[in-house]
Amino acid sequence: AGPAFEGSQIKCGMRATTGAIEGVTLGDRVELQVIGGDVPPEGICGSGLVDAVAQLLLAGLLDHSGRLRTADAVADHPLRERLIEVDGVRAFLLAEGVYLTQRDIRELQFAKGSIATGIKVLMDILGVRTEDLDQVLLGGSFGSYLNPESAKVIGLVPPVDVDRIIAVGNSAGEGAKIALLSYRERQVAFELPSRIEYVELSGRADFNDSFVAVLGFPQLETVP
Repeated sequence: AGPAFEGSQIKCGMRATTGAIEGVTLGDRVELQVIGGDVPPEGICGSGLVDAVAQLLLAGLLDHSGRLRTADAVADHPLRERLIEVDGVRAFLLAEGVYLTQRDIRELQFAKGSIATGIKVLMDILGVRTEDLDQVLLGGSFGSYLNPESAKVIGLVPPVDVDRIIAVGNSAGEGAKIALLSYRERQVAFELPSRIEYVELSGRADFNDSFVAVLGFPQLETVP
C-alpha cells in the first residue's frame, strides 16, 4: 500500500528515505519527524502523508469531506498562515518548499477508499462486524511506520481501539522462515491455499457504493 501514498501523484511525495517527512504533529506550530534526523525536509512519504491529513482533520483545518479550509475561514487559528495556494490550488505548507495540496488529499482519499472498501467487502462476505475484530494487523514496511491513531482518524482501518492495531512487519518473510523451520507449520502453509478465496472487488455490484461511502473522512465524534 505504501507506493499508493507516496507516488508521483503526490506533489511533494517521495520514498521513505533521508529527507522524507515521516511524521507530523500540529498544535500552535508544526512539528515534523524527518528521516535522517537533523536534515531539511525534501518531501513527504506515505506515513507522513497519513499523519499530516489526520492532523489537519484534528486541527479543524480540513473538513470531513476532504476539503482544506481557507485562511479567512479559520482567522483565529495559529496555523492559518500555512493555508496557502499553489498554482491556484489550496495547500498547507509543511516546511519550506514542501506542502500538501488539495489534489494530494483527494489522491489519499482514493487510495484509502480502495483499501477501506476492500476491508469492508471482505468483512461483509464473512458476516464480521467491527466489534468482532480482536486485532487489525498491519503488514509490510509501510504498516510498520504507520501511526495507528492516524490510520484510524482518516478511516484507513476499522475503528477499533488503537492498542488493537498492531504492526507485524515483514509478515510474508516471517511466515516463510516459520514454514522452513517447522514441518507442522509448513503443512499448514500447504493447506492454506485450499481455504483462501480470491475476491475480485471491481466486478462486485456493492463495490462502487461502498467506495463512495468511505471516500470522506469519519466525523471526529466517531473517532475516540
